[in-house]
Amino acid sequence: MVYRQTVTQLSIESFGTALSTPLSADNEWVQLADQMPWQKLSEAYQLAFPSKLGRAGKPFRLLYGSQLIKQRTGLSDRDIVEAIRDTPAYQYFIGIPQYQLKVPFDHTALAYFRRRIAPISELIRNIITDAVHERLQRHLPTKSVMITDATCTPVNIKFPQDTHLLNQVRTNLEDDIKVMAKQLQVSPPRTYKREAHAKWTAFSRKPRRWGKLTQKQIKAQLQYIRRDLRYVDEMIDQGATLTAARAKRLGVIRLVFDQQDYMYRNHTHRVENRIVSLSQPEIRPIMRGKSKSPVEFGPKTEDRCFDHGWCH
Repeated sequence: MVYRQTVTQLSIESFGTALSTPLSADNEWVQLADQMPWQKLSEAYQLAFPSKLGRAGKPFRLLYGSQLIKQRTGLSDRDIVEAIRDTPAYQYFIGIPQYQLKVPFDHTALAYFRRRIAPISELIRNIITDAVHERLQRHLPTKSVMITDATCTPVNIKFPQDTHLLNQVRTNLEDDIKVMAKQLQVSPPRTYKREAHAKWTAFSRKPRRWGKLTQKQIKAQLQYIRRDLRYVDEMIDQGATLTAARAKRLGVIRLVFDQQDYMYRNHTHRVENRIVSLSQPEIRPIMRGKSKSPVEFGPKTEDRCFDHGWCH
C-alpha cells in the first residue's frame, strides 16, 4: 500500500522561517504547487500498489514533483536531489512541510518511480488535463474559441524499424517458450531459432536494404512469430503460466504481430495506434515536417489554445 502523507504543509510565509525569510508568492513553483490536483493524483497512484504487503512507498507528490522539476531543469537524478536540498521553493513544491538541510530521498527512487507509474501515465495525464480545463473554465468567459492540436513529447529511443521490432518480438517469444517448457518439464518445441537468427544477421549486415529484401525479411519474421505464438497458446492450454510482466509483454507482442501482419498483407505502412517500441508501447509516431527529423516519437499530448490567449 502506498504511503499517504499525513502532515500538513505550512504556509509560504512560515515555510521559510528556518531561513529567516518567507517564500515569495510570485515564485513559479509556489504558484504551481497550489494549482496541481495532488489529492486526485495521489489516489490514482494507489492503483500502482495492488499489494497491501511490504514497505510503504514514498508520497506521490514528493516523487512526481521532483520528476517535474527534473524535466524543467534538465538535471540528472543525482543532481536534482541535491538541487532540491538547496532550493526552498523546490521543497515547497514537492510537499515537504518545512525547509530541511538534507536530501529528501535517494536519487535511485526516481528510476523506480518512473517504472511504477508507466502503466498509469495516461490516467495521470488525463487528471492533470481535466484540472487545467476546469481552472480555465473558471477564468474564461462563457463563450470562446478553442483550437486543439495533437502532438507528442519526444523521447530518446532507437529509430524504429519494422524488421528490428519483429526480431525483438521473435527473441522475446523464444524466451517465453523456453520458460514455459521448463515449467511443464517438457522439451522446448522447435522454433528454428538458429535459422531465424542467421537470416536476421545476414539481413542486418547488408549496407543497403532494398524494398523487396526488407519485405522478404518481414515475411520470414512473421512466419517465425506466428509459429511461436501457436506454441505459446498450446503451452498455456496445458497449464503453463507467465509472470505479470511477461504476460503484459505478450499482449503487446500480439498487437505488434497483428499490426505488422496487416501492413504486410495490405502493402501499407499505416495502421491505427501503431506500436513502434516493445518496451514502451504507449509511444506513438507523429509527423513534424522538420527537415532534420520529419517524424518524432513519444507519448501523445493535446495542446489547446483559446482566443483570449490562454494555452495549455
